[in-house]
Amino acid sequence: MGTSALHRDSELIDQLKNGDETAFTQLYDQYHRAVYFYVLDYVKAPQVAEDVVHDVFMKIWEIREGLTITTSFSSYLYRICHNKAIDALQKIAKDEKLRQEVLQWIEPQVKEKEQTLQEHRAVYYERIYQEAISALSPQRQKVFLLCREQGKTYEEAAAELGISRNTVKEHMGEALHFLRNYLLQKGELAFVMIILGKIL
Repeated sequence: MGTSALHRDSELIDQLKNGDETAFTQLYDQYHRAVYFYVLDYVKAPQVAEDVVHDVFMKIWEIREGLTITTSFSSYLYRICHNKAIDALQKIAKDEKLRQEVLQWIEPQVKEKEQTLQEHRAVYYERIYQEAISALSPQRQKVFLLCREQGKTYEEAAAELGISRNTVKEHMGEALHFLRNYLLQKGELAFVMIILGKIL
């Protein structure tokens, strides 16, 4: 926080101590959003976070005349919010209704994050898989794509490429061996199992 902002906060605090509601409103408007998300990281449920922040600011208004801030108002505010958030977590732990409210809010968030993560993994897996195929020699790549991606038999692939069935078989064996090694070097075990299941 810059010197001018600290000076401005100091002026507002002095005004607040004298009961200036406008100064209180300005401090609330300036910090409410930031401390709300700070508390939300702890308690997870929006309504609980909003209640905590409301209680914090109400407490500041109640004790305004005796406010003693040795650092900055923001540090002072976050410290109070931290303590109140811990109190809220302890209350949630003891209150079945509050626990259910928190769980009802968290569950869809978790599912959404899991779905997004799975989508990102799918894109990543497909990219690595395509990189592995692209690393094959041109002829071996053609054989692999014909047999594994298009589902052609060795005989059909051989006829299309003008080579023998045994040559197609050799290309496929070498391609699979290369892809296994490539994927094992590039990916985590779960990724390798998914892709190997696709090419075996």
